[in-house]
Amino acid sequence: MTHRYTLLTVLLPLALWTYGQDNQRIPSSTIYLIPTSPANTTLAFDIKAEGKRFQPIWGLDQAWISEQNLRKGINHMGKENIGIGRSAFRMTKPLINDTTLTSDQTNYLRNRNNIFNIVSDTLPLVLTADQEAGVDAYYRNGNTANVDRWSEMINAHVKWLQKNSRHRVAGVSPFNEPDYWTEEGATTANSRDIAKKLKEEYPIFSNIAIVGANTLNDDKAEAWYTPGKAYYDWGNTHQLAGSMNNYKAFHQLLQKDGKIGYNDEMHNVAEAFIGLEYGMDVGIWWGFDSRARGEFCDISRHGVQIGYAEHPANWTAASVWRHDDGRVKAFIGSSERQAYTTSYRFISRGRDVYFDGEGPTRDFKTSIHGGTGYQKGQKNAERVFDVTWGEDVAPSVINGTYKIMNKATQFVVAEHGTSGGNTNISQVKYNGANTQQWEVYPVGSTVDGDYSFYDIKSVNDGKHLDVLNYSTQSGGNVIAYGNNPPSSNQQWYLEYAGDGYYFIRNRESALYLSLQSSTAMQGININQQALLSDPAKQLWRFLPLDAECETEAPATPSGLTATAQTASVLLEWEANQEPDFKGYTIVRAENGTEEWNTIARQLTSTQFIDNNCRPGTAYEYRIKAIDHSDNQSALSEAVMATPTAASPLMARWKMEDNLLDETENQLDAVYYTTNLFTSTHIEGEKSLNLNGTTQFMQLPYEIASGKEMTFAAWVNWRSTSTPNQRLFDFGNGSGQYIYLTPSDGNAISLVIKNGEEQQTLSCDSKLTASRWKHVAVTLCQDSIVIYIDGVKAAHTAEVSALPSDILPTMNYVGRGQLSSDPYLKAFVDDIQIFSKALNAQEITAVMDAATNGIFAHTTEMTPETCYYTLDGIKVDHPTVKGIYIKTQKDTSGTLSSEKIIIR
Repeated sequence: MTHRYTLLTVLLPLALWTYGQDNQRIPSSTIYLIPTSPANTTLAFDIKAEGKRFQPIWGLDQAWISEQNLRKGINHMGKENIGIGRSAFRMTKPLINDTTLTSDQTNYLRNRNNIFNIVSDTLPLVLTADQEAGVDAYYRNGNTANVDRWSEMINAHVKWLQKNSRHRVAGVSPFNEPDYWTEEGATTANSRDIAKKLKEEYPIFSNIAIVGANTLNDDKAEAWYTPGKAYYDWGNTHQLAGSMNNYKAFHQLLQKDGKIGYNDEMHNVAEAFIGLEYGMDVGIWWGFDSRARGEFCDISRHGVQIGYAEHPANWTAASVWRHDDGRVKAFIGSSERQAYTTSYRFISRGRDVYFDGEGPTRDFKTSIHGGTGYQKGQKNAERVFDVTWGEDVAPSVINGTYKIMNKATQFVVAEHGTSGGNTNISQVKYNGANTQQWEVYPVGSTVDGDYSFYDIKSVNDGKHLDVLNYSTQSGGNVIAYGNNPPSSNQQWYLEYAGDGYYFIRNRESALYLSLQSSTAMQGININQQALLSDPAKQLWRFLPLDAECETEAPATPSGLTATAQTASVLLEWEANQEPDFKGYTIVRAENGTEEWNTIARQLTSTQFIDNNCRPGTAYEYRIKAIDHSDNQSALSEAVMATPTAASPLMARWKMEDNLLDETENQLDAVYYTTNLFTSTHIEGEKSLNLNGTTQFMQLPYEIASGKEMTFAAWVNWRSTSTPNQRLFDFGNGSGQYIYLTPSDGNAISLVIKNGEEQQTLSCDSKLTASRWKHVAVTLCQDSIVIYIDGVKAAHTAEVSALPSDILPTMNYVGRGQLSSDPYLKAFVDDIQIFSKALNAQEITAVMDAATNGIFAHTTEMTPETCYYTLDGIKVDHPTVKGIYIKTQKDTSGTLSSEKIIIR
């Protein structure tokens, strides 16, 4: 049935749908909504996405001989993820009789082999040139390499390995960084000629890959590869100079040519995941940092990539991966020598998650440190974040002063006694001494390399928790040592293990902080161990100093009820009575899925409004309690509710010195910066004052996720010189958005982008400036319409994507998805969002503030006469003196009103 409305002369009551701004607010999902400034780059991901699977081969290097590097790599990567090693041939001495290696050459091969044997004595190897050790003149003709002798020298190394080792030689690279080092006398021509000679004249190379010269500068990689590509099986480049675009393009070229893409000196985790994205197959770590690289090698071989973003100009990139066992990790990395500081925003589409314990959120912003130029102020920064969700997430962010309690004994980590002249670390029963208290803070990006770690420092003397002598083996002792910034053996990372407990692992060794015995006895030593089959000795809680060291769980909360509202669910329950009670945790699942996720934690109220939900979707809820010692109760029985959509009005923000939603849904918005309101207004007493440079309003995550939507607002646009300002922009970054601009340079335009497809709907002119104009946009499956002052200004029946297709997470008024998008300079008042596409009459009613006339579109009209006071209170036929509003609705649905005065 068509609904017709006449223009109303006064504001009709909103009693059914609004809450007074003076009422006590119930905590809701929007308490976790935090506005942040735009990031340089955005990465949107869906933890349930199919993802992209790769089959990389990762390896470790011994061209730079270092057993410590190899052991670090084994511990962080896992032996199962090490598929290749890089060894080296030497040119320090002439061959004996032009065919046989010298003792110097064989000794170094043997030394490298012995270290690789720690991984496996059958680990495949690729050989490169050890040019830094020196090149005897025997191998050169003046300033250029002697092709015959160089080829014979490589052949002699391979023959020796085949005779004296079980390591298969998988490939050889004639030169190392020939674009930089002059010792080798390398040219593109003799590199090609050596490759040709090995292939054609030495039969043992029939099953050994010839690797193109591995340039230091990726800008030069193609120039060194192309002349000999007929003879190269693998292409190779490092990334110690050169642009990201050329690094990408080189691997794409190798893929196009059917070659193996190879980087045998990776220096940062970014080189690995950028390389994979563009075709790299094999990568070897030069040296080895720690956690980010190890976890990436594991997850990239046993998982899928579900998100990728890059900033080529700043030489930084980020990616998100899901392991086959369900774990999700976010990585961020940079060039070792060329990066510039870059901010990244990670957006979780459609699900609340936690980044290293921060959450619940769908929007996480971080920055990676860079320098000021080539090798100037560079940190070789990289990091990994644990992206978690589920019914048991970390109780809180670790960042403060704690006692660290062991699960097996309820004793704590303490400075206790001495060992070899150093302060030893043991367990003791807590008595409040400073020696038993620890400051635990993230190291931040001030440290070199990987900064995915914490500094654990004694309150007593400021000494760091330290693995003695940089041990990488089980049994390495733990001491308190040093007051300088923490070294790698003094940095630790936390793995949440459930029920409030963490594993504490060392950056240098990747091994676990562990009690030597599970006996509850004073002075039991603490060291590092590999993961135990019964890990209670390795599980730790970070407790506030005033918390008891005990494990008695609180009672399960009772009386949980769920009440459906129009675009939210109201949860209520009875209060717990424990004296050490800390808060409640709420978990939610879509009905029938059993995929429980924590949507709120450490609540102290006995009410909560879940407004990160979608009308028409059924949800189940459970609740548990947590005490001051992080003991958690069992979950309550589940209750269920479905947001009703009984009224299409989802949210209304009147801008009366706040951004509180006036509906029962409490879809409160947030803003960035201050001084956001002005007395210039169209409704009420105030409006939103956006300055066009830094100010914006951010709306809740699920405000525009339905199949239909209406956005309506009063706008006084105050800057016509800058095109493409955003009145609103709902999206997930550069690949998905719906935005409205008052002028794209010529006209008001609505732009919808969903992946590669983009649609634009434009009006005939720009929005009139310096005047209040009512602007509305409706979207549904059949049409998109733009209204200006209640008049249809543009429309189309072509709809490329609906809000439900995009599921926008970052929903802004006054700014766009990208840092380059212009901000809006305008006064904005009375923003309303509806869960349906209103028709023209309904838009007119909204413009005239007749929002209670917007009924659900299925409502059947019947004749009705109603009376209201000016306060919006419905009354029977009035008899008391005063002014009243009489509304009449006839059988066709036409609504009219008139003023009545009782004298």
